[in-house]
Amino acid sequence: MIHVMIEEGLLDRDYVDRYTIGFDELATRAGEFSPDRVEAITGVPTADIRKLAREYATSQPSAIRVGVAIERSAGGGDALRAIISLPALVGAWRHVGGGVMASPSRAFPRKMLNRPDLIPPGTRVVNLLQLGRALTGQLPLNPPIDALFVYNCNPIIACPEEALVADGLAREDLFTVVSEQFLTDTALFADLVLPAATQLEQIDLMFSWGHFYLTWNEPAIAPQGEAVSNTELFRRLAAAFGFDDDPLFRRSDEELIRQTLDWTSPALSGISIEGLRQTGYARLNIGLPGERAPHANGDFLTTSGKCEFKSSLAGRGSFVVPPFRQGHPADQAGTPVSDVPDYVPPRESPLAGARGATRYPLSLITPKSHAFLNSGYANLAVQRHAAGPQCAMLHPDDALARGIGNGETVTVFNDRGRMVCKAKVTTDVMPGLVAIPSGYWRNGSRSNTSVNVLASAEHGNIGRSPTFSDVAVEVSLT
Repeated sequence: MIHVMIEEGLLDRDYVDRYTIGFDELATRAGEFSPDRVEAITGVPTADIRKLAREYATSQPSAIRVGVAIERSAGGGDALRAIISLPALVGAWRHVGGGVMASPSRAFPRKMLNRPDLIPPGTRVVNLLQLGRALTGQLPLNPPIDALFVYNCNPIIACPEEALVADGLAREDLFTVVSEQFLTDTALFADLVLPAATQLEQIDLMFSWGHFYLTWNEPAIAPQGEAVSNTELFRRLAAAFGFDDDPLFRRSDEELIRQTLDWTSPALSGISIEGLRQTGYARLNIGLPGERAPHANGDFLTTSGKCEFKSSLAGRGSFVVPPFRQGHPADQAGTPVSDVPDYVPPRESPLAGARGATRYPLSLITPKSHAFLNSGYANLAVQRHAAGPQCAMLHPDDALARGIGNGETVTVFNDRGRMVCKAKVTTDVMPGLVAIPSGYWRNGSRSNTSVNVLASAEHGNIGRSPTFSDVAVEVSLT
């Protein structure tokens, strides 16, 4: 798209000159990616690429909503950088409603509740994506992990390399505690299950991924049985362990909520805890709808204050995301990246001619199920009915080549594992692609595995992101 917009003169040169840096370098890089070359890589027709670039550049305000799946491949970080470059090139930021949005969280004047100063020096940091490797000795951890506390998570379903996670959780010498509302697939491995309160049983203050409202959650009922909220559980644990040197460990939920935000910020003018309790919500004072254009005059949160097509960080050789404390070496190393966005081929995709593509010629993606929230609610019959049985969506050409008919039972496999489910033959997916919705618990497949048994725990190129969408598989009749 950048190639086409530059080639056809569809840029806002005034905005580029005033509020960006690195245009010449970006233009040189984009010159390498003609629509014909991109069609050969992606299968997206040249005419469609040109049409999208023209319509995007000439329709203002234009806005891009990016989610959290774009970065889930070897070069996902660079893909996101390229996408975020688009609105600055065409001046979309000038207009109310124009630009790009990932999350409005920066608009909320938060005070961080994290206390990294309380973490003893030398405490190890393990990326959750590599939990299976950590629990099975495939990471150089000395001593090995011998105790695991799980809350707000169902890692055997959420983490990649599920077979390794299961093997690790099954260790006789691993003491596992899970705080949960239901007996999840992870909780079934626990030595001790602690009852967790639901959102109906606790106060909470919530931000948003999509709007500028604070939301107050008032408990509808008292905690049932022995259930407690996370914060109450941590208060009790802190007392039991003798952590009494900091008042943080004794603060009530309401005290914590009051310290979450900077109440002196103009964005919170006229908003109070008492008012939120009465109304249930309040919009931040950051300009009326129809007025907000935060980057009309630049003001980007970068080193230069401009939109950096050429990154001032990457130009030093790497993006470095520091851990809280000295941890595993993999959590400290910066990942070398180009100073301007580039195309980084997937590690496993057959489209990139990756090693192993002949053996596993199909690319797997795992979109979220519309009936679940990650793996939440997947144990409820009404939600499983809405979602339907777990299936692998195949293009008719790929199904025909493998003798697979719609509704037949198939095995999807690679070197990491296998799962058994129904085939859904549909043109909703491209040739060469398999789509299996995620979130189903292990009993949702006949192999007692989730789709993440197929996923790799390798990181993407920026920020140690996951690579759930960079997976090669094969499909066969069961």
